[in-house]
Amino acid sequence: MAVTATAKGITSKQLLIGTIGDQVLALDKRFLDPRRSVNPTQSEKEEGIIPLTDSLPIVPQGLRGIVTTPAKLESTSLVFSYGVDLFFTRIAPSRTYDSLTEDFSYALLLLTIVALVAALLVTWALSEKKELREKWR
Repeated sequence: MAVTATAKGITSKQLLIGTIGDQVLALDKRFLDPRRSVNPTQSEKEEGIIPLTDSLPIVPQGLRGIVTTPAKLESTSLVFSYGVDLFFTRIAPSRTYDSLTEDFSYALLLLTIVALVAALLVTWALSEKKELREKWR
């Protein structure tokens, strides 16, 4: 058993549990909330408290341990499990919110930055011109 770890600790935590089939189960920390009830109230639902369910019968066989470590991205945690076999993966408990997609438009970003710099220079020049005009009055 282990808990996910990220560089800054901002991302939601997940409990990593070895199962009877030598798999790793990522269980959201909300499952461990002691305030859970069978029928949560509306305010509890709004707070994100999930309904209480039957316990999970987890008996690991052949899995000796799980190690987690932060990755360079805050949203990602690296997981290594060992025992009969070795398994390494990266998981994103709160999805990958700090990485760009494959179809990200770098050209549009560059164009936007150039347009903002141009607008800044034009505004600065107009401001200087206005100041000079006011000094001559």
